[in-house]
Amino acid sequence: ISSAWLAAFVSDISGPSFTLKRSFTHDSYWRDVLAFTPDFRTLHSVSKIQHFFSVPVALARPSQFRLLPGVRHRRISPTKTFIQGIVQFHTVIAQCSGVFTLTQTEDSSWKAWSFVTMMDRLSGVVDRFDGHTPLCRPAEWNTVMEYTAVVVGAGQCGLSVAARLENLGISTLVLERSGRIGNSWRFRYDSLETNTPKAFTDHLPFVEFPERSGKYTPCRDVADYLEDYQRTLGLHVLTSASISAASYDASSSTWTLSIFVIETRESLHRYMIVAIGIGTMGGALPFMPSIPGKSSFLGSVIHSSEYKSSSCVGAQNVAVIGAGCSAHDIAQDMATHGSQTALVQRSSTLVLSRQAIDSLLTGNLRYIGQDVPPTEIADRFYVALPLSAQQNPQYNAKEMYAHMDHMDISFPALRTTLFTVSMFDEVSLFFLYHSIFLTVIPGGYYIDRGCAQLITSGKITVKSGHEISHFSPSGLVFDDGSQVVADLVIFATGYSKPTIKENLFGPQVADTVHDLGGLDSDCEFAGIWRPTGHNGLWFAEGDLFAARFYSQFIALQIMAREMGLLSPDQRTYIAC
Repeated sequence: ISSAWLAAFVSDISGPSFTLKRSFTHDSYWRDVLAFTPDFRTLHSVSKIQHFFSVPVALARPSQFRLLPGVRHRRISPTKTFIQGIVQFHTVIAQCSGVFTLTQTEDSSWKAWSFVTMMDRLSGVVDRFDGHTPLCRPAEWNTVMEYTAVVVGAGQCGLSVAARLENLGISTLVLERSGRIGNSWRFRYDSLETNTPKAFTDHLPFVEFPERSGKYTPCRDVADYLEDYQRTLGLHVLTSASISAASYDASSSTWTLSIFVIETRESLHRYMIVAIGIGTMGGALPFMPSIPGKSSFLGSVIHSSEYKSSSCVGAQNVAVIGAGCSAHDIAQDMATHGSQTALVQRSSTLVLSRQAIDSLLTGNLRYIGQDVPPTEIADRFYVALPLSAQQNPQYNAKEMYAHMDHMDISFPALRTTLFTVSMFDEVSLFFLYHSIFLTVIPGGYYIDRGCAQLITSGKITVKSGHEISHFSPSGLVFDDGSQVVADLVIFATGYSKPTIKENLFGPQVADTVHDLGGLDSDCEFAGIWRPTGHNGLWFAEGDLFAARFYSQFIALQIMAREMGLLSPDQRTYIAC
């Protein structure tokens, strides 16, 4: 079936008139990540796809299509099955791949409902790392002028981008504000672990994660891995480095940065990648809603970002405001160490068990279990469906994930308490996908690590359905007159909307940058891992998976510019 489809597709795009009616459904999607356009684009419906891709495909002259082993059936509901596989092909400038998702049409033929194409490597560019540890000298204060690219932030995204760039031969300096790589993980609360198993977030590019951790990786192990990652690859990182100003000269296509380490110096770079995060790992500031009467409260008030462990607090009565992952983890830590703990839930929470996440990664995504493909193949299957396709009724996300509710025995019990559990629907599942696996949209969900049982058993009490009216000397008072007694109030209320664009660059540069993290008209994240609207500037954001997978595309975008492969307006490729 897959071979027949590929033959029909090649025939469609090779004919005298560009048409996809034999190989694509009317309601199909084509997402392109740099293979045919120097951006991330998703088109929906065969007519729009044909109109948009006819010229880019003609210019790219794709050839040498090859079906890779590992074609699979993906069951998305009891009545719906897709066929998915990966093809490799070449364009005039690059080697590329495409992940196809075939569905059976009314006439029993199989056509593409989704096709995701991506650039894998530029022709003629040789990997420098190639499985060997590079011998790079460490960054020194007197050499900051010598780097083509500069990355701001040495978290998982910043280090991954730097590794990808160095692998392509583009010298890269990484600036880290803290005194040690990994501190953004190291200084979180002690019980923090990755919410997805190590098989999914097991490594960044080129360096496997060590086996010392269990199935879920503690935050300190992630921090140590990031530090070891820099040492292993010899990446050029300056710690305790801050940027006081950044300006761009369009005539020379150069960024000028004022960097302070021991003293302030200026450095020049053609490309800048900001990887300090637009979420909890940097960039945004802790958010605590204003509640009247705080000055009258006789206890302590902190944000979850300041919390380390119950042993550092010593409170007898604790109120945790919030119902996301951090709130539950902190409440569980306090309750299991003897504190009377109340969880103040302001809105309903989508709850999922770790077993359900394992099921998702074992079944359709194939990171766990038998016959697991290499990570680079599993990653491609993971992005096989565009984000917009997952909202399509044909995908039927509700039916696909409905069985997860029954896998988690805490759900029925939770619904007998005051805790408000969100019901599964297409919107919540779409939100959950973005929150857990892309980490661009924070909060709103909880992956249960045991706190649900403490709530159902009464060891953690829940206050929901009423707004906080004000602080009293002894705790919190709600709009119904009820009270929660506390000598410590912890706000697990997330982070403010970041303004890192303007804070770092000033309004002149910030005004040209797309709204970071928001979904554009293609249902692609604006300004993240892709062109931002300003020359020579990129933003990187996400978890370990996003860092591993999407970092390659920033490196390829920059390399394409170094090779002169883009048109003057940078909207199309120029054949070399």
